[in-house]
Amino acid sequence: MKSAENKSSLINFTDYLSAKYHADSINITHSVIDDEVHLKVSVTNSKTPSRLTLVNKNTNNLKVTAEINVESQSSFELIDENNYEMDTSFTMDTYLGDGSVFELYRFNKFKAETRNSFLHTCSLSKNSTFKDYNFTTGSDLTKNQTKINLNEKNSNYIGSGVVISNSSKCENYLDIRHLSDSAKSDCSFKAVSRGKSNVSFNGKVFVDKKCFNTVSNQISKGLLMDKDSKVNLTPILEINNDDVICSHGAASGKADEEILFYLASRGIAKADAERLYIQGFLSEFIGKIDDSEMQTKGRKYIIENC
Repeated sequence: MKSAENKSSLINFTDYLSAKYHADSINITHSVIDDEVHLKVSVTNSKTPSRLTLVNKNTNNLKVTAEINVESQSSFELIDENNYEMDTSFTMDTYLGDGSVFELYRFNKFKAETRNSFLHTCSLSKNSTFKDYNFTTGSDLTKNQTKINLNEKNSNYIGSGVVISNSSKCENYLDIRHLSDSAKSDCSFKAVSRGKSNVSFNGKVFVDKKCFNTVSNQISKGLLMDKDSKVNLTPILEINNDDVICSHGAASGKADEEILFYLASRGIAKADAERLYIQGFLSEFIGKIDDSEMQTKGRKYIIENC
């Protein structure tokens, strides 16, 4: 998908949270109750991508509840590339109309001492697509929970998650529910665990008995960089129909010492060799991002945080 145009407006939700957006196709209402920001976002008549970018000033703990409605035949991009210095809590419910496209990009770095949660439920109508890309560093506790309801025919979910964790804890839960014919899901998750980090991924795919022509792929991989690092990958398939094409795979292990030795033999310092190895391990998923601008942001994130 082509990137949204540069022309945008600014709306302030609080002194510490605002957003840049395109006024012609996005309608936003908001309120603040007991320091919790409540948002309602409606996207209409937008055949070219409309974009909303969150802007955070890192002055307060942040709690946000959002309801997003992307109407039929509309396209919407939501971008969060903030570095959070405080605790955060995001709860989001998204509804995609017929033939709509929603792209969510999160490039977040969290302060090690903070606790952060992201809870998202996305319900898809026929011929709609949700593209979900999450890059995170983890924190004292970071929890990502995503539930996908493929409610109608030809709905499509594409998701990629990258975790680069340094002595932190990051829990990731993905629940994909195929509830109609000819729906597709494709999920990729990769984690790098360093120091005493503990990273987990639980990915469940449910296929209802009435769902024919289902296609679902899930792969998760973990890289352990230190002796105390942990990665726990748990794929779950619950299939109640024979007319499906489903696959899943999960693998974790240490860095290949032969490759690291080869890099060292070429005069590359150990720390630099490990960074190159990690970049190669993670960069595989960048190609799943269609938008060239977001691809560049993903590569930059990996380079800066590994």
